[in-house]
Amino acid sequence: MQLTKSFEQAACILVLLATQRPDVPLTSDAIHARIGGSATYLRKIMRKLVLAELVASTSGNNGGMQLARPAERITIKDVVLAIEGPVHTFPDLGYFDQVFKDVEPVADEGTKVVNAIFSQADQQWLAFLGQQKLATLIKELLAVPQIPVLDWNNQTEDKMAVLNHLLTHLRASK
Repeated sequence: MQLTKSFEQAACILVLLATQRPDVPLTSDAIHARIGGSATYLRKIMRKLVLAELVASTSGNNGGMQLARPAERITIKDVVLAIEGPVHTFPDLGYFDQVFKDVEPVADEGTKVVNAIFSQADQQWLAFLGQQKLATLIKELLAVPQIPVLDWNNQTEDKMAVLNHLLTHLRASK
């Protein structure tokens, strides 16, 4: 199974939100500035994250997006299900039934057997992703013991300089 590009963009949105100062909602403009692509498409992804209760949205002048719960309580499985929906890797287009249509009961059983195999694989894959936390991903990605926070909305500061300073400080405190 290959995840859609929406999943990667959603994961990046969540990483931005996890590293955003918790007292300052992240604007959709700031998210778009960091990720790029279509602003409309990103808003659709953000809407899916809100519906899945991974992200909270606040409207108004000081509005924006925030994580709906701590990054330690968001799993990669949560993100996959929010963006991709239920996972069914076997397409079940009826070819097994077609190939064995003259051989009963094989015609009916072929698809059931293959569906059962892939269903079990899907469940094992989701169980593994359910153990993978967003917070752990960020800490491993940045090689730090805790998630750094900054204000991605602030357009006047050099974000990479601020982030590099935070990362250097966090890595020194390991």
